[in-house]
Amino acid sequence: MKERLGLKSNILIGSLLFGLFFGAGNLIFPVYMGQLAGQKTLEATVGFLITGVGLPLLGVIASALSKSDSLFDMAKPVSKAYSVFFTCMLYLTIGPLFAIPRTASVAFEVGLNP
Repeated sequence: MKERLGLKSNILIGSLLFGLFFGAGNLIFPVYMGQLAGQKTLEATVGFLITGVGLPLLGVIASALSKSDSLFDMAKPVSKAYSVFFTCMLYLTIGPLFAIPRTASVAFEVGLNP
């Protein structure tokens, strides 16, 4: 990709990366985790940074290095059937199977349950 991105594309990509690294779980969970960690706060912080920041960062780097146009193209070298299955399962996991129930439960626990 040799073309430069415009302002609209940069804002979109920036907000998507912000959402990836700083979701609701990364806002609420560290405070609760810190309270529970007690004397093991450093170990808990390192573990959180590895799983909450390091793994998404590796995913972004892997996506950039693959130079694929889509998730389907990224998984295609394994097989076409796997590529279809993986793409469908990932999109289902991101939306209806994981993210929607998670955001609903966080809103309930923070806003209604107390």
